[in-house]
Amino acid sequence: MASTIRLRPLVRAANIPDIPLARGDSKVLGRSDQADVTIDEPSLSRLHAKVNVNLDGVVTVEDLGSTNGIFINNSQKKGGSLSSGDRVRFGSVEYELEKDQASGSAASADQTVFRMPVSEQASKAIDRAALEGLLSTSRELMAFSDLPGLLDRVLERLQGILKPDRSAILLLNAETGELTPRAVRPARAGAAVSEFASGTAVREALAAKEVLVVYDARIDSRLQQSASLQMAGVRSVICVPLFGQEGAIGALYADQLATQSFTPEQVQYASAFAAQIASALETAKLYEDRERDFRASLEAFAKFVDARDKYTAGHSERVTAYTLVLARTLGLPPDQLEIVRRAGMLHDVGKVGVPDAILLKPGPLDPAERVIMESHVTIGFGMLNGLKGLKESLPSVRGHHERFDGRGYPDKLAGTDIHQHARLMGVADSYDAMTSARPYRNALPVEEAAKRLRKDRGAQFDPEAVDIFDAVEKEFIEIREKGLEDAKKTA
Repeated sequence: MASTIRLRPLVRAANIPDIPLARGDSKVLGRSDQADVTIDEPSLSRLHAKVNVNLDGVVTVEDLGSTNGIFINNSQKKGGSLSSGDRVRFGSVEYELEKDQASGSAASADQTVFRMPVSEQASKAIDRAALEGLLSTSRELMAFSDLPGLLDRVLERLQGILKPDRSAILLLNAETGELTPRAVRPARAGAAVSEFASGTAVREALAAKEVLVVYDARIDSRLQQSASLQMAGVRSVICVPLFGQEGAIGALYADQLATQSFTPEQVQYASAFAAQIASALETAKLYEDRERDFRASLEAFAKFVDARDKYTAGHSERVTAYTLVLARTLGLPPDQLEIVRRAGMLHDVGKVGVPDAILLKPGPLDPAERVIMESHVTIGFGMLNGLKGLKESLPSVRGHHERFDGRGYPDKLAGTDIHQHARLMGVADSYDAMTSARPYRNALPVEEAAKRLRKDRGAQFDPEAVDIFDAVEKEFIEIREKGLEDAKKTA
């Protein structure tokens, strides 16, 4: 009697079709729409394998140079013939060859048992956890500002879905080709890729631009030379390459040390999370590029302001550096340090509104001139007020000449009514003014400047800020000396 030949998937899914075959057939399988049989599964290559059936009904399979290869009865092959009941795996999708008699009874067909890699209940739990995790990550992507925290949370969500022994999100340096872990589970897994993940697997996935799935590293010819995998006893690996608009940006890596392998569903979930990770990294890169350009603009404007007076050249840059030293020592977080940086670069921007006759006067100012000079803080505040990205820096721009005893300007604020950043900047600004030369006086020695800061502790200066200065005075001196060296080079 005639027989029906087909490759039946061991795991039923909408994206994994039955593959009916007939004598004389030749079908290409893969992810691409150009394949004869499209299998929308990320572990398959675009054109993964070819299945042939000769006129005698003999079925053979051939690997078309795929990333994840073909496995016949769990042995990796370049090609081979299949008998009824044999299993062939393309990527992470496994099929069984069936040759049914056309006259076979329905009861006989019904006796086929589909074995799932996990129980139905466990599968539903994984599905629910994966969908909840994907939704949570999507919501965070809409307005995230903490990239390291987001990557760490994504990896934590994947733990319950992939159940890997180790996992990491790796970033690729496009210039050097170096891979750097940005999030790692477990945390003690190591800082270098060679100590943690298989660089071979990651680079294979990036080169192929496809998900790499390894079911048994001991027999997988691609990873026989991977010393890191062999030493760690790794058995199964998933590596999903991450791509942005400008090319490769990294990879999502996970492995298992036990005999259990990742399932096709887990590979798909890893790919879905990887797409979100790539989006986050791409967004972060755009944000970092924008921030870098913004910072460069601030630095250029600060240099323009300082350049009006050769005696104050580099002042804004040094005040910024001094204030950041104080802020870091105080333990301010990174987001606050960036606010301090912006304020430091622009704290004297209002001097563009001070006439040259006063700004460049080669001697002490009279009372009327001093009023005009002091107005630079309110001029600067007015110039920057309303500009996005500078709102939190305004208190320091306006208040860096306030005094702790309330005798400063422009608002006569006292004590902790003065913004913390402005109190730190007041110390930095005064130190630089005292240690810089003027037409009417020489620069004070650093020892004398430090002495005057301490003398005015609690009067002009916040006592805490002066105490911090005492702890980092050596760093102030190093910043000043570097500024002097840089000035000589550009003179």
